[in-house]
Amino acid sequence: MRKTLGFALAACLLVQSAAFGQQPIRFDDPDDKPRPPGRSSMWKLSAILAVSAAVADSHSSWGRLELNPLLRGANGRFGVRSVSLKALLTGGSIGAQYLLLRRNPKAEKYGTVTNFVMAGVLGAAAVNNYRLAANEKK
Repeated sequence: MRKTLGFALAACLLVQSAAFGQQPIRFDDPDDKPRPPGRSSMWKLSAILAVSAAVADSHSSWGRLELNPLLRGANGRFGVRSVSLKALLTGGSIGAQYLLLRRNPKAEKYGTVTNFVMAGVLGAAAVNNYRLAANEKK
């Protein structure tokens, strides 16, 4: 289970570093161009929270019976296939927003709200899963 969590975290960090890789800002050069519009720190924070919530939800669901038929494995449990699909959906959403915001930076607030909502839903699912697991151990 720790290997799976480590793999999921590594995959999310890899996706984030690829999506957010930018040139470092140099303060010693007065001719630096201002940052292009879009992809503000609030959007980046919302994207990081959405990915973190997806990782927490995957960790809390690992090996348990899955109710979502799209994420359910052959044996009805949450497994490697489920983590892959969840990472694909989350990464695809963040990646699509990144590409769309390059063309329309004014729509950034919609992407930010979407990411915060996604983080809230997935975070609530993770909390519920951890509570269920704690009740099963009693």
